[in-house]
Amino acid sequence: MGYSSRMKAAVALIISGVLLLVGGIFWAWKDSHPTDHPGFLPQRAPRALRLPALSPQTPPATEGLPSENNTTAIVHPGGTTHAGNHSQPFNALEQGVFWARALERALPRGFSDEYTLHWQEFARMASVVAMEKGCGRSTNRLVTLSDGSRACVRYGINPEQIQGEVLSFYLSRLLGLHTVPPCILSKVGGSQWAQVHGELGGTGWTPGSLVTITPWLYNLSSVLPPLALRAQDGKLHPLREELRWGHAGVVELAQWGDLILFDYLTANFDRLVSNLFSLQWDPRVMLRGTNNLHRTPDGTLVLLDNEAGLVHGYRLRDTWDKYNGQLLGTVCLFRRGVVRRLRELYLSRKAAEELHALYAAREPLAADLGTLTEQEAQILQDRVGVIYRHVQTCQGKYS
Repeated sequence: MGYSSRMKAAVALIISGVLLLVGGIFWAWKDSHPTDHPGFLPQRAPRALRLPALSPQTPPATEGLPSENNTTAIVHPGGTTHAGNHSQPFNALEQGVFWARALERALPRGFSDEYTLHWQEFARMASVVAMEKGCGRSTNRLVTLSDGSRACVRYGINPEQIQGEVLSFYLSRLLGLHTVPPCILSKVGGSQWAQVHGELGGTGWTPGSLVTITPWLYNLSSVLPPLALRAQDGKLHPLREELRWGHAGVVELAQWGDLILFDYLTANFDRLVSNLFSLQWDPRVMLRGTNNLHRTPDGTLVLLDNEAGLVHGYRLRDTWDKYNGQLLGTVCLFRRGVVRRLRELYLSRKAAEELHALYAAREPLAADLGTLTEQEAQILQDRVGVIYRHVQTCQGKYS
């Protein structure tokens, strides 16, 4: 190869190298500066989202014990709390026996009227599309409704248990208590059950019998009895003694007072009363969860499975009233609204009449199931009187 040829080749190599270098710089610059245009979105590292701190509507439910630094959470209007010195009394009461209005506003809302009416209307129209064992007794079923939600179906050994479940619910609404889940009646084998007709034979249910349907609740936790009811010797102490100093558990304690009044009124023996009964052979029963009582994440104490209330409970009251009366004697703390309704029912002497009217207006199958007999209606009225006179006794003692 001649000199001129070698020079041309060298120049060509130099030019090629320069072009490769410039091209590399261009592509490096292009990748580090992507062009946004339709169809192309540059990938970016995900950004951590900071959620604002949410102020709870109710203070956290505790077992009522002060913290080790001797401070407690004091409830204020709006549900906010701040650490208070345990040496300062907490003004949880008004007139000695009524919960402070600010504390009542901090109570969980439970099953609101709006939610209850909406769920009942839907549940009556919905179809049962699947069913499985669950919800307690072997004759009960956990079902899936046509919108994918789930519900508990309870089949009573006898009709009085179904009456107890549904009438206890309506009595709770009559008193302004929102801790009993919504409840409807359904007739086995009706159009609501068409999609699972083939499975009904394995339930043992009598065709045409009435069952109750209630919403299946998620994320429930067990509930220990309050400290006031956990004495090692089995004796109960007045609940108001627990309120000498404030603590976060006072919101839960207020709900316990409602529960005890309600279970006395219905003569329900299948909740806390069964715990008291079991103390005679199991001294640690009060350190375990209470039967048919659970807590929702917002702190509502939910009164489940009320089949033992009213009809069934009234028939067996001679056996269990010793314990229901013992529990009633521990409560001298009341919500004004509940006492107001009890006073109205006591003075009018129409407790059963008002219950029947509400039940008939809201439950299409009420006439098929029936309601309280005249004797049972009188028992209800008498128990309203017992509670009302007990409130008066408490007022005379503490107001």
